[in-house]
Amino acid sequence: MLDTQPIPYKWKEGNSGSYWRLRMQLPNQENHKEINEFLLSLKVSNYSKHTILSYRNFLQKFFKDRKEASFSLTSSQIQQWFIQNEKDFQEATIKNHLIILSTFYNFCVEEGTINKSPIKSRMFPRPRMAIPKYLDKEEVAKIREKTDQLWLRDRCIFEFLYTSGCRVDEVHRLDRSDVDLEKRMAMVLGKGKKYRQVHFSEKCANLLELYIERRMDSNPALLVTSNQKANRLSKDMIRSILKKLGEDAGISGSLHPHRLRHTYATEMLAKGADLLFIADELGHTDVQTTQIYANLPKQELISLYRKYMG
Repeated sequence: MLDTQPIPYKWKEGNSGSYWRLRMQLPNQENHKEINEFLLSLKVSNYSKHTILSYRNFLQKFFKDRKEASFSLTSSQIQQWFIQNEKDFQEATIKNHLIILSTFYNFCVEEGTINKSPIKSRMFPRPRMAIPKYLDKEEVAKIREKTDQLWLRDRCIFEFLYTSGCRVDEVHRLDRSDVDLEKRMAMVLGKGKKYRQVHFSEKCANLLELYIERRMDSNPALLVTSNQKANRLSKDMIRSILKKLGEDAGISGSLHPHRLRHTYATEMLAKGADLLFIADELGHTDVQTTQIYANLPKQELISLYRKYMG
């Protein structure tokens, strides 16, 4: 245990400024002593006053009615307390309180009071996957209006990414021989060096056909630079083209390849496509990865469906 007696601290126990001390007497004297020592250790470690007060207030709340010693509490008892007392709290608040309790118990382990902390990782709220940022119908219309003013290659880039859901590195690696314009299909090399078939729109096929016909180079790459060398177009160049396109179209946020991938998946789901089909098209080995798109509120999906399908 932390011994405070030999150290001549400038503060005094009765000083009104000793905010790190408990403001109420806990039923269990040992708990009271341990928590005060823990809070003092935070003060000595230069934790902010705000942080120490938040730790103090929660530990007072948690232990105020407990007659048993802190080391005797089981993981199940602690979890049950959270279920009964904080079931309506925000996930961030519950997580913060568990961190406070875990930090206290880790201190007790270091001090030799207990052998192992009862706080388990499974107690923490599982983070909700954020809904991906996608383009709505109006934003797509604005972009398409601007693509009409672009060089043919750049129009192909937007249409292919938007209607295939491919990753930027997959498009970057594509060769002309990988693309079947008649079937509107391409063979891409995805994550884990696995090949898969993707599909694209008729408009994209028409643009690609014109672009390839007008090419004067012999580079096998599907997309090349506009200089005389006609090198394979880099991923950074593709990102740069899309970013400028988004800025010119005046859409909110940055336009990047993965945003088009999110838009593709969201539209497919809104139109009623099965998650397994979407997962296959996106190259997800686990459908749980695709499940993030199912987190869209039902009303939002209905709205999207009406936007795209009428």
